[in-house]
Amino acid sequence: MLLTHGSDEQLVVVEARMNDGEFELSVANGGEPIPQAALDRLFQPFYRGEVRPSAQGLGLGLYIASQIAQAHHGRIDVMSDEIETKFVFRMPMVKGLGIS
Repeated sequence: MLLTHGSDEQLVVVEARMNDGEFELSVANGGEPIPQAALDRLFQPFYRGEVRPSAQGLGLGLYIASQIAQAHHGRIDVMSDEIETKFVFRMPMVKGLGIS
């Protein structure tokens, strides 16, 4: 598997569960923590600056994912430290739509 971010030596952990009426999907991996400057703008489209000066920007992927989450009354949270970086998508479950 090709990893763009994270550590090749540590597993990528994907988990899904129900928690207090919410569906949660998380993806976690080891590696260098995301700098605070990047965390503050992680879900903005094409952020440019000192976060990744060698790249055109952070791209659209996380922005689109956050917009999809919001459209479903959910959210995406991120936590990043020296142990792991973890993204958690949360969405309320809706009865009567085949989702429960």
